[in-house]
Amino acid sequence: MIKQESFIKRFRLWLARTPEAGALVGFLAVFVFFSLTADHFLELGSTVSTVLTKQATSGIVAVGITVLMISGEFDLSVGSMLAVSGLTFLSLVSANVPPPLALIIGVLVGMLLGLINGLLLIWTRIPSFIVTLGTLQAYRAIALTGLQGGKVMRYRDYFDEPPWLYFHPLVIVAVCALVIIFMLWVTSRVLPGYLQSLRTSRGFGAIFSLFRIVILIGLLLLVGVVLGELALHQFKDLNTLVRVDFFDLLNGQLDPASGNNFRMSIVWWTIIVFIFTFLLGQTRYGNSVFATGGNAGAARAQGIPVDRIRVTNFVISGGLCALAGIIAVGRDQAVFPLQAQGLELEVIAASVIGGTLLAGGYGSIIGAVLGVIITGMLSTGLVLLKIPAEVFQGAIGVILIITVVLNTSVRGQNALFSLRRLRRTQPVPAPVSEVKTKV
Repeated sequence: MIKQESFIKRFRLWLARTPEAGALVGFLAVFVFFSLTADHFLELGSTVSTVLTKQATSGIVAVGITVLMISGEFDLSVGSMLAVSGLTFLSLVSANVPPPLALIIGVLVGMLLGLINGLLLIWTRIPSFIVTLGTLQAYRAIALTGLQGGKVMRYRDYFDEPPWLYFHPLVIVAVCALVIIFMLWVTSRVLPGYLQSLRTSRGFGAIFSLFRIVILIGLLLLVGVVLGELALHQFKDLNTLVRVDFFDLLNGQLDPASGNNFRMSIVWWTIIVFIFTFLLGQTRYGNSVFATGGNAGAARAQGIPVDRIRVTNFVISGGLCALAGIIAVGRDQAVFPLQAQGLELEVIAASVIGGTLLAGGYGSIIGAVLGVIITGMLSTGLVLLKIPAEVFQGAIGVILIITVVLNTSVRGQNALFSLRRLRRTQPVPAPVSEVKTKV
């Protein structure tokens, strides 16, 4: 009995200290379930590529939402910002604006919309839930006005040829090398901490430290192999300019001949995950984000510009929404006014499933990645089992409730655990003492 209580105590301590722990348990449970029940679920070229490609754009948005939620704020307008930014980008490209310039303007539009959210928050002191609920409708109206009557804007309605870009092979080699060097540098900064945790931890802590290392190295190898092959391919002919479809650069298939669906969006998602894992874990900015969400008053007392951090995070969220919208355009080459409607609930759910607390001050980017992958596996697995798509929303809702209960319980904030402790510590009524009377 004592050993069982010690095991449960260590398990709860591990969950409380590790934001991604609950997501890891959920990931393994969902993965094992569909591996045993759904045919073809383990096929790398179909299921894995489908899950990663389908979730890449929402995964990019989830990174921004996670950073924002760690600082104690929400953004319900992410789907609307994605649609507006995607519409801006495609409108500019269709008007013969150079695609790189159109991309920059599209991202700036998303950042501007995020800035408006942040300024409204600090000027009015209205909760971000209400502020972004209003801008959710306001920004969606921009897309609805730009594409009246529910029309779909398609690039092929304007041009027959894709937007070509021309690069010298050595430029492609240099860019690939810089990205790989950056990811190696981030790995060298983050990996020693994971290895130290692996050496000093026991039981669940050691297992999860090993899992973190595997995820980090796996992502590095994935992008490294793809970019390495691309760079080596350029040395075959250094005298001819390389013609690249800009849409393929955003979200084209990595290897069309193989028949799988791995796309460039996975590479962009991985790079963004590395960047923000480093920012949150290795910089003063990251410490300020956690401090702002954990205790804003104490953060101000320490000299942290709380309002500036919150506005910055809204701008980051808007910029990542814009980038995700432009990447989505790269695949579909089209925009419709209700694009990404409901995305805000999906990415917030993924972030919470990944261990981010609704109250702020606690969470991780890797956890958000796991949360996004869990939702993708559920969607794909239910399709393989021929279960109606409507069940997906219910499954996400159940997992979300379980995750919130688990996260709050292990941190001592759940009423169920409080009642149990109350029953254990409730004092026993003292016996009534006898009163002696004089005769």
